[in-house]
Amino acid sequence: MNMSLPIPLKLLLSLVLGAVIGLERESYERKIDKTPESGIGSLGVRTFSLITLLGGVAGLLKDGYFSLFLIVNVTFMTLLVAYYIIGSIFTKDNGITTEIAILFGFLVGIFISLEIFPIQIIIALVVILIFILSIKERVQIIVSNIKENELSAFLSYAIIALVILPFLPNISYTINDIPYLLPVLKAFNINIGELLNVAVFNPFNLWKVVVIITGVDLAGYFFEKTIGQKKGWLLTSLAGGFISSTSTTQSLSQKSRHAQNINLLVAAAIFANLSSFIQHLILIASINVLFLSQVIFYVLMIISVTLLLGLFFLNQKDKTGEENLSETKEKLQQIKIFSLGPALKFAFVFLGVTIVTKISLILFGQSGFLISSALAALTGLDAVTINASQMAGSVLSYKTALLSLIFANAVNLTAKSVYGFLQGKKSFAIKFSISMIIIVIASFLGLIPFL
Repeated sequence: MNMSLPIPLKLLLSLVLGAVIGLERESYERKIDKTPESGIGSLGVRTFSLITLLGGVAGLLKDGYFSLFLIVNVTFMTLLVAYYIIGSIFTKDNGITTEIAILFGFLVGIFISLEIFPIQIIIALVVILIFILSIKERVQIIVSNIKENELSAFLSYAIIALVILPFLPNISYTINDIPYLLPVLKAFNINIGELLNVAVFNPFNLWKVVVIITGVDLAGYFFEKTIGQKKGWLLTSLAGGFISSTSTTQSLSQKSRHAQNINLLVAAAIFANLSSFIQHLILIASINVLFLSQVIFYVLMIISVTLLLGLFFLNQKDKTGEENLSETKEKLQQIKIFSLGPALKFAFVFLGVTIVTKISLILFGQSGFLISSALAALTGLDAVTINASQMAGSVLSYKTALLSLIFANAVNLTAKSVYGFLQGKKSFAIKFSISMIIIVIASFLGLIPFL
């Protein structure tokens, strides 16, 4: 239960919080040009201290002098509206940020006096207000740099996450509910008795997978926009790996045909795959925390080894390689941020992987599940990772789920190595392939906790 503060302390706290708000406003207004012709005075520490103190006094009047309380509030609102109108006329600025800060400060005084919220919440609200007011220039820079394709990407994600997902039924459908599947199974004389009640499709959970995947992609793009361009090609490769490690690796392989510094490109490709492993760590953690606790040694092993390999080749770079990466960096930045088409395509791929692996698990046991997961990895690791994470601890043992991740990762990295030989210079392909072999070997060490 919160202790009631004495009246002098309430007024003092109102005064102090108003001064803090005013300090931020005063420091901001010093940065902008203020001329005598504007007719608008500076709103700083003194003004906001008086505003919050007035709010505190008004709050104290509410119980015993309600009429006076109303007069103070109406008068304050009238003055605030007049201030906005006069300010808009003289400065030609229709923004209301300062006016909202004034109103907020007045309400803070009332909140403290009437103890509508706990004091710690009121202080937290003031801190949030100061933070929002202080980032105006940074927000303007970010907004001015937003491109049409970026806005389209975020709107598409909003449709997927906020419009479609909440309205999908959270109901699991069995194999028996899939149209035309039973006649096909019977035609091949497959005993469907054990398959009828296997849950393979939940619209809500399936679409939630799409939300997670596209959300990680957008986070990777944010990483590129806020950090990658400042730090150079290395962080750009990391960001490209978040969006598509396969596309990034292929782009770097093609560039190696005409590049002089192969080690630099190999390091970039390795770091792109490092981003992919970090992405899968996020996916596992968001789906099945218990499974993550069982496979954390495996995840940390491949991340650590990949990081060391990337740093090794990074230290082999020379000055001639910097210019050769400019075109690669531009190509990586052209990778599509996000669109609804690929998200739908992934949903169908994931659904197919889920059905095939569950049927293989029943018909052929754990070996059938491992084989089907490994083959599915040729199209990417996301579907296999999510599928194994959802089934681990229930349909699958943790060890079998981990084995499926290890085999799928080995197949996926092998496929990327093949791309290196087909599209890149031989020296690039050899160094990259050796690195991938080392990562695969390290991944099998993740089974040590299960021995």
